[in-house]
Amino acid sequence: DPDGSGYSKNQQPKYVTTNYRSIKNREEVAVIVAVCTHLGCSPTYRPEPGAADLGGENWKGGFYCPCHGSKFDLAGRVYAGVPAPTNLVIPPYHYVSDTLIRIGVDPEIS
Repeated sequence: DPDGSGYSKNQQPKYVTTNYRSIKNREEVAVIVAVCTHLGCSPTYRPEPGAADLGGENWKGGFYCPCHGSKFDLAGRVYAGVPAPTNLVIPPYHYVSDTLIRIGVDPEIS
């Protein structure tokens, strides 16, 4: 569900609406809980596109869970056909400044 319409509140805050699942539309910053939504393993950051062991040209970079093979794109969206049932969780967070992020607090509260 890449457009975000089906995410539960505890998976993605309502204010996270960009293509990158972030407050600001910045691909170089991702705030993601690195816990696989399948069985709680820790996915590995694999940013290199085209990795042969992850699907070759179909792999655009992202996160790979070595426990059972789940794959997530760089925004934490789950690939189809893998064990993980949902996207990686986006925690509450907000920008304190252009270079400082506070995790755990919604922007409406701060």
